[in-house]
Amino acid sequence: MSGNPLLSIIIAAHNSEQTIAATFHSLLNALGSSITQSEIIIINDDSDDSTEEKINIVASQYPQIAVFKVNYRNVGQVRQHGISLAKGEYITMLDSDDIMKAGSLPSIFEFLSEVKPDMLLTRLHEIRDLNKIDHHWSGLQPKKLSQDEAITRFLIHKDLQAYLCGQFIRRDIYLSHKIPPMTCYEDFYIFPSMLLDAQEIYFQYDSPYYYVKHSGSLSTTPDQNKINNLITCTQKMENELPTKFNHLILCHWLDIYLKHSVLLKEDKQKNIVLKHVLMTHSLRFFMNFKVRFSYKRKALSTLWKN
Repeated sequence: MSGNPLLSIIIAAHNSEQTIAATFHSLLNALGSSITQSEIIIINDDSDDSTEEKINIVASQYPQIAVFKVNYRNVGQVRQHGISLAKGEYITMLDSDDIMKAGSLPSIFEFLSEVKPDMLLTRLHEIRDLNKIDHHWSGLQPKKLSQDEAITRFLIHKDLQAYLCGQFIRRDIYLSHKIPPMTCYEDFYIFPSMLLDAQEIYFQYDSPYYYVKHSGSLSTTPDQNKINNLITCTQKMENELPTKFNHLILCHWLDIYLKHSVLLKEDKQKNIVLKHVLMTHSLRFFMNFKVRFSYKRKALSTLWKN
C-alpha cells in the first residue's frame, strides 16, 4: 500500500480469546479487497489469556495489521492510544467481541473516497443471540443530515447513539477531541463536541456493524463508577451543545433519575440530577414537539414525587 491508508480500524482487546477469532474473520469478510486501503491497529490491553497468541496468528498473515501491547486496563486510554498511532484519513473502532457484516465495507470505502464526508454515521445494531446474526448487507444508502438534524437524532437516542464502533469519522476530528481515560462512556464524553466540529454528516440506517450485547454490558450492570461517568458526560454535553437542544438533553437527565436513582449516593449527585428533573416540569418542555411522548410521560411521573 503506497501512501497513507484511507481507513484506520482500531481494535481494543482484553482477554478476548473466546471472541477475537470470530471478530477478525468477520472483519476480513467485511473488508474484502478494500483491506488494501486500510490499516488494522490491534491493541492488546494486558490480556492474561491466549488473546495475544490468537492475534499474532492473524496478524502474521496480513501486512495491514499492526499489533501493540499496553498495560492500561482502560478502554479510553487504549482508544486514544490507537488514535495516536493511526495514519488513515478516517478512523473507525471495532470491539474485539463484535461482528461485521460480510461484504459491507468496499462500498463504504468508495463513498469515503469520493464524497469525503466529515462523518459517516451508522445505526447501533444491538444483538444478544449470535445465531440471529444476518449477514445480509442491503447496500450503502446514506442520507445527508444537517448538523442540527444529526444532533437531534443523537439526543433522541433512537437510531444514532454515542458509540464510536461502526462510525467513520475524519481523523482530524478525532485529533481535536481527546478520549478521556474512562473505563466506560468514553465515547459519550467526546461525541457531542465531535458533532459540532462536523458539517458534512451522513447517516446510514443499515449498519455494517453488530454490537453483541452481553449480560455484563453497561446498561445491565450499572455501578457507582458508571453513574459518575454518565453524569460527567451529560454535564459536558449540556455545557457544549447550543441551548436550543436543552429540552432534549433533559430527557437524558430523566433517564439517569428513573433508571439509576438508587445509585445516586452522594448528595451532590442527587442534587444535580434532581435539579434537571425539576426543569422538565415546565409548559415549554411539554410543548416541545421534538420531545418524545414517552419522555413527557416520564416527566409527569416525576411531578408527583417531587
